[in-house]
Amino acid sequence: MRKNRLTLIITLILALLAGYLIMNRSKSTLHEGIRDFAVADTAAITKVFLSDKSDRSILLTRQADGTWQLNERYAAHPENINTFLLTLSNIAVREPVARAAHNNILTLLSARSVKVEIYQNTHRIKLGKYKWFPVEKLTKTYYVGDATMDNNGTYALLEGADAPVVIYMPGLRGYVATRYSTLENDWREHTVFNKKLPEIDHILVEFPSHPEESYKVINRENTRLELVRLSDNKTLAAYDTLQLMSFVNAFRNIRYEALFNDMETERRDSITSPVPMHVITLVAKDGSKQNVKTYPRMLPEPEIDVFDGSTVTFDRDRMYALINDDEDFVLIQYFVFDKILRPLSFFTRGREE
Repeated sequence: MRKNRLTLIITLILALLAGYLIMNRSKSTLHEGIRDFAVADTAAITKVFLSDKSDRSILLTRQADGTWQLNERYAAHPENINTFLLTLSNIAVREPVARAAHNNILTLLSARSVKVEIYQNTHRIKLGKYKWFPVEKLTKTYYVGDATMDNNGTYALLEGADAPVVIYMPGLRGYVATRYSTLENDWREHTVFNKKLPEIDHILVEFPSHPEESYKVINRENTRLELVRLSDNKTLAAYDTLQLMSFVNAFRNIRYEALFNDMETERRDSITSPVPMHVITLVAKDGSKQNVKTYPRMLPEPEIDVFDGSTVTFDRDRMYALINDDEDFVLIQYFVFDKILRPLSFFTRGREE
């Protein structure tokens, strides 16, 4: 009797232990997935490389001053970078992919996904709070696929894992797949001009169709501004100093609305072939130069002006522009650019020369 009771007790203990191990293994596997996808310390990230099956790639590199560079060429959009880093630190595993869908999701990920490689500053040797030999290291690699049917999750696969999972970002209504874009346009900073007075040597504003309104503003040792009429190269003595200073200060933050480099070449050429409306050139103290050429934007259909009944054929809110030595074709707003497109008469009106 006592022997049977002992056998029963041992059997119950073994059963409980087996159940605990199975449950613990299952929980630890999911927990490991959550931990492996998220990056706890985004401040240690030095670069992120994204690539897709169409041979498009994005390299985001943290600079010494904390800003980010895109493809070792452009400034990366700070707001997009912040959103992306927030995503990297907060993504979690919602659930494993159902066994019945396992093979289909793996096939989808192999055909259409974004490979994510995250590099961080770490140390070769760590002993408690002591660390030696800093090094940049690839710390995480995973693949991000399409959204789930409910659009609240994204299929993903951690490199080295044998099963895909559904990842999500707690608090986000939607899916995170779009945040792993491999399109360069989605990451580029929209800044056209970002110069303060001490950085500026001179500014040229030209009106090709109205040369009498063209002028040059010269920064004289950051103490005064000199206004030169380009039509006769004459330095003007009478002008509104406050308005001219406001004009120069506006170059601190001038941005475009959208990048249209993917517009059909024929259409783009037809827009930019006429003489531009304005040409703005900023020459910095370090010798670097930035320029903008603006062009009117025709409306899809003519509109009637509600005030005078006239027919309006060109957009009164937006125009096109070539920037970065004519390399980039962008859409800009009059609301933003009007402050740096003042004609010469704006500063000299009602004043004797």
